[in-house]
Amino acid sequence: MAIRLRRCTVDDAPMLAEMGARLFIETYGPTHPEPGRSAYLARAFALDGLRHAIESDDAEILVAEDDGEPVGYSFLRESPTPPADVSGKKPIEILRFYVDGKTQGRGIGAMLMKESLDIARRRGADVVWLQTWKEASWAVGFYQHLGFTIVGSAPFYFGDQVAEDHILMLPIGDSK
Repeated sequence: MAIRLRRCTVDDAPMLAEMGARLFIETYGPTHPEPGRSAYLARAFALDGLRHAIESDDAEILVAEDDGEPVGYSFLRESPTPPADVSGKKPIEILRFYVDGKTQGRGIGAMLMKESLDIARRRGADVVWLQTWKEASWAVGFYQHLGFTIVGSAPFYFGDQVAEDHILMLPIGDSK
């Protein structure tokens, strides 16, 4: 396995936009159809927004590569106003976390999460939180296997649809 994790640079924004949209469609395409999908993808993976996030001091985006091919990513950002269900003095949110379906089961997700949690610790976080769709049992199970617990719920707006997401949290130690 020739998996490499690295921090994205601003030059990676087009690759990240393409991969992010592709993996969203792969994961949620049948349950999140048009016309809402294109509008969501245009907002969530806009190049200017991704460039800004990559350059931001408050965020970090990691990409997992398999022999140079991008196969997953993690998007972390500082979270000064997390949902009320999230406790902690310095929380960090994992805004997006995806691994290409064709590479799942090889430990890439666990490797990417370990590095994401290490980054959060280096940034002084004492808790990491994320949202995931309640109907995505595979994702909920993955996060729970890694120690995350469900602490609440939040709406996810997709076009005219409103779904319920779980809010999951993982304490990672005292912030310094």
